[in-house]
Amino acid sequence: MSEVLDTPSSVMGRVSLLLEPFRDTDGLTLTELCRRTGFPRSSAHRMLLQLVGVGWMRRSGTTYHLGPKIVELGALAQAHDRIHSAALPAMYDLHRDTGLVVHLTVLDGDQLVYLEKVSGIRVADSSWAGQRRPAEETVAGLALLARRDGTHPALLAGSGCSMVDGVAYGGTCFRHVVAAFAAGDGEIAALSLAGPAEAIPEDAARRVRRAADHLQVTLAT
Repeated sequence: MSEVLDTPSSVMGRVSLLLEPFRDTDGLTLTELCRRTGFPRSSAHRMLLQLVGVGWMRRSGTTYHLGPKIVELGALAQAHDRIHSAALPAMYDLHRDTGLVVHLTVLDGDQLVYLEKVSGIRVADSSWAGQRRPAEETVAGLALLARRDGTHPALLAGSGCSMVDGVAYGGTCFRHVVAAFAAGDGEIAALSLAGPAEAIPEDAARRVRRAADHLQVTLAT
């Protein structure tokens, strides 16, 4: 068993597991990390010391946080992501024209990953770039699954645009306009516009669909 754990893939898997709990919190103690990951205290502490040494983690008292190197690498990954680079101008155009939240999402297995979010002044939205959620729990995720699997036909219209109304958050009825599209290299992405039902423009579906269709052509070349 020890030989298996010493292989590079096993080491990276253990590091990935140790970092995973930081998706939903700013800082964790060694005890909290051990409880969430199931690692023995000595093993977790040893890995944390190594990660602090290379800048992937930082320590403040007894609490560990993601370090500057992780932030740097994450920013570089986003800057070099071809889907993100192609979609960003369209996202800012949609936000400028509507003042609403615009998301760019991709499908990773059966999970949705937010690549980017442009916030709207009229909408309080708890999502963030880098967040990962089960695709079936989100409107955008359902549109992505439908595009991939050919299921949920009621969510799709025309070129893969779905318009889903009546989603309630905190008593406020929100409306989502989602256009899933082929992003090249076998990937599927989606643009979405979200906000209070009364704030969604009548031509929102046309705007989002047109932007998504343009991105599909751009990313295919």
